[in-house]
Amino acid sequence: MIDLETRVRQAFDDVTVPDDVKHRALTYIASVAEKAETVETSPAEPAPAPRKRARGRMLPLRRAVAALAACLVLAVVGFGGFAYAQPTTYVGIDVNPSIELGVNRFGIVVQAEALNSDGETLLDAVSLTGRGYAEALNLLTQSEAFSPYAQEDSYVEISVTSDDDRQAEAIRRQSDECLSALPCRGSCHAVDEGTREAATSAGMGVGRYRAALELMELDPSVTLEECASLSMHELRERIAVLSPDEAEGGDTGNGQHRHGGGGGRHGKESR
Repeated sequence: MIDLETRVRQAFDDVTVPDDVKHRALTYIASVAEKAETVETSPAEPAPAPRKRARGRMLPLRRAVAALAACLVLAVVGFGGFAYAQPTTYVGIDVNPSIELGVNRFGIVVQAEALNSDGETLLDAVSLTGRGYAEALNLLTQSEAFSPYAQEDSYVEISVTSDDDRQAEAIRRQSDECLSALPCRGSCHAVDEGTREAATSAGMGVGRYRAALELMELDPSVTLEECASLSMHELRERIAVLSPDEAEGGDTGNGQHRHGGGGGRHGKESR
């Protein structure tokens, strides 16, 4: 059993799950192993020879049962580790830095990827993984590194892509709350996977990509490459000049929605 326990603990070193999950699983395995060892070392009661032979055959079986229990726990924890590390929702944040966060089914940020050089600088300054989404977003937007991008003339766009409608709605609500506390303008959108993939192929954040498409529709002379070099503020200003609706103010206030173009619009967009 010592060799089995060693192998189990070594396997756990590579599993990414909360420490309390590992501890409970290892405790259970240890208890099963201890019971098996107690059976092996307990003095056998006097009994006829045939019963001793039967008990002797039971010891390997008990070892096998203990080993099977350990394997089952490992399988469950392994699946839990996969579920913990696997994003179920992707959140794009575009200002001038563009980053994308991967949030797992438990609402924890498990991935943080920079989509441009400013995004790399931002993520080098602020560690977001391992935190709840709301905590991570607040930490990011209140950080010194983010401060230059949260001025009154800035524009923050958050894009949420998920197959889990309940989680997506919760993340949009948390995003709206965070945006409402910032001095700059901003909006939060539900975006489908196709739009996210297209933005990735273009090497752009989802918010920047959607704004680029909007500007290119208004001014066909503008190229995607040109849009990639513009900040969200610059893109929105050019869209406002060319679009009567944008110039008049568009959607304003928290909780506003506008569907189309890959998803709904939420959040603060006062101009």
